[in-house]
Amino acid sequence: MEEPNRVRRRWAVFGYAVLVAALPIAFLGLLPANEYKAWGGGGIDCDGPGPVLFFGAVAIAIYGAGVVLNGRHFRRPARLLIAGACALVCLAMVPNVADAVREQRINDLASETCG
Repeated sequence: MEEPNRVRRRWAVFGYAVLVAALPIAFLGLLPANEYKAWGGGGIDCDGPGPVLFFGAVAIAIYGAGVVLNGRHFRRPARLLIAGACALVCLAMVPNVADAVREQRINDLASETCG
C-alpha cells in the first residue's frame, strides 16, 4: 500500500496538470462575444456567442474549483499563489460571459434577421 503523502502528491500533480491543460479553454472563453463589435462595427453576429458561453462557463468551473481546492491551504504560499492565479482567471472570465449572455439576448430579440 502506498503512503498517504505520495498519493496526495500524485493528486496534486494531476490537479496542476488539469489547470495547465485548461488554459486553452480559458483563452477560447475570452474570445469576443460579437466579432463585429470587436472589429468596431455594430452588426448582429448570427453565429451567436455560444462557444464563448460554453468555454467561459467550463473555465469558470475548472478555475473556480482551483480557487476552492488551493485556497483552503492558505498557509502554504505556493498554494495561495495558485489560488490567486485561478481567481484572476475567473475574474477575467466573468465580464466576458456576462457580455456573451447580453449578446445572446440581443440575438434572440433580432432572431428574424438571422433566420
